[in-house]
Amino acid sequence: MAAGLELHAAARGLKWVHILLERGSTPSQPMLTLHGSGSAGRMRERAAAEAAELRAAGFEVVRTKIETTPWADGVPVTDAAAAALGPAYYFEHHIKLLLDRTAPGAPSALTGLADLAGPHAAHLSRNARRVRADGREERFVTQRCRAVGRDTAERRLAALLAALRAAEHDTASVEREFVVHDSDETLDDGWIDETPAYGAGAAT
Repeated sequence: MAAGLELHAAARGLKWVHILLERGSTPSQPMLTLHGSGSAGRMRERAAAEAAELRAAGFEVVRTKIETTPWADGVPVTDAAAAALGPAYYFEHHIKLLLDRTAPGAPSALTGLADLAGPHAAHLSRNARRVRADGREERFVTQRCRAVGRDTAERRLAALLAALRAAEHDTASVEREFVVHDSDETLDDGWIDETPAYGAGAAT
């Protein structure tokens, strides 16, 4: 199935990744990414068309997410504007870390990283298909900021990044997104706990 999905993605010009969540009800999440520009309605139409192509090819589509940049028109800047949109919309931040898994204490360090991320409404994942030549492993720290505006989301991201720097983690990249459509968030049940209220110093 994986080989067939990879071939389908290549033929359609899509990016294929296999994400493994560190925990949760559905840790294995293969996904395809379609890049484009236009209105949310237009991107929904394109996503629906790609999903139909996948089903016609014999694949089961269980989730569709549509994301834009945090600075796009219509993205809420204030908490009040976010509240008016409703809880189905949220900011999501992906921080790529480089870990030396051969170092002494590496397993406990991974546990410590998860413990550090938790109070910031974040948790860990990795790309199962990505193997680095230098022997280091990549981990993504994904943070969700729901029912808040861009200003608050940026402060929460800054607090998480500061905590990672203080713990001497090697940050390779940071991606910021605003999710305008998520057809099935239950696939992430048990992964990110969004209830900590930022008690570990993550500014609100």
